Amino acid sequence: MGKFNGSAMLLQVEATPGGGTYGTIGGSTQHTLAINNEEVDVSDKDSSNWGETLAGAGNRSVVVTMNGWASDNANFAILEAIVESDASNLNYKLLYGDSKTITGAFHVSNFQYTGNRNEGQGFSCTFTSSGTPTFA
Repeated sequence: MGKFNGSAMLLQVEATPGGGTYGTIGGSTQHTLAINNEEVDVSDKDSSNWGETLAGAGNRSVVVTMNGWASDNANFAILEAIVESDASNLNYKLLYGDSKTITGAFHVSNFQYTGNRNEGQGFSCTFTSSGTPTFA
């Protein structure tokens, strides 16, 4: 079974909302993708003390975390501007694995700048899906 190169995982932002053109956010060193399926507990006295869940009833979300080096890249500037204004969700695309993508509206729920002596200025952020993303 083949393996996938971790550096091939890219997070892109839609440069102009609704424009359909995506550009890679510069300076990325690490991404994490989580697909969450919340369970709904429907256990009752007839469950014989075993937990029962209702499939497909809970909230679903995609959460992406990203670490990297702060950059003067134009796409990183788009990310900074949306964080500073918290005005709306933007469309992002995550490319991973063997040509798989997740595209959709995401809210930047956390953004941090980091800095250490003798290192470049870094950042970390968390994106949470808003609405139904497209898996391709």
